[in-house]
Amino acid sequence: MATAAVKPVANAPGRRERNKIEKRARIVDAARDLFERQGFADTTTLQIAEAADIGTGTLFLYARSKEDLLILVFKEEMQGRALAIFAKLSLDASPIDQMMSVFEQMVEYHARDADLARVLLKELVMPSSAERRGDIRELMDAIYGGLTEIANRAALADPALTAKSAFALYYYALLSWLGGGFDRDDCLRLLRRQLAGLIGGSKKA
Repeated sequence: MATAAVKPVANAPGRRERNKIEKRARIVDAARDLFERQGFADTTTLQIAEAADIGTGTLFLYARSKEDLLILVFKEEMQGRALAIFAKLSLDASPIDQMMSVFEQMVEYHARDADLARVLLKELVMPSSAERRGDIRELMDAIYGGLTEIANRAALADPALTAKSAFALYYYALLSWLGGGFDRDDCLRLLRRQLAGLIGGSKKA
C-alpha cells in the first residue's frame, strides 16, 4: 500500500535555540496537563509557570495570556498530528476518503475534550497577539499544503482552492457539532457528501 512521502528533517538548531525549544516544550506540556486535569477556567498562568519550573515573567515571553497558551498548545499538538496524518495516508484511497481520514482524525482530537475545544474555537477566530496569529497561519499552511497535495494527486482543476474549500466545509461541520449541538456522526456524514460534491465539481474537463 502506497503512503505519502515524509519530508526530510531540517538541520539541528544551536544551543540557544535548543534551550528555547526545550523551555517552550515544558510550557506546552504543563499547560496541556493542567487544562486537561483542571479545565481551562480553573487553570492560572501562575500554576502553569510553576509546573513548567519557570518564572511568570519567562512564561509571558512565550505567551501573553492563558488564551495565548491555549492556542500555543493546540498549534504544537495539531501541527505534528497533521503532518503525521498526511504522511500515513493511503495513496490508493480516493481523494474523498483521504480527506475524510484527515478530518475524522482532527475531530477525534477535539473529541478528547469538547469543552476545551469550544473555548479554543472562540480564541482561533480572534487571536490576541501577533505571535499566535503567526502560529495559526503556520498551522493552516501545513494543513492546506497536505490537502492541496491530495487534490493535486487527484488531478483536480484548482487544487489550492479545493483544499481551502474542503477545510471550510470541515470547519463548518466542526462548528455544527461543537457549537450547534448537532450529532457528530451526522455532521461527518454530511461532510462526506459535501466533499463528494466539491471534488466531483472540481475535476478537470
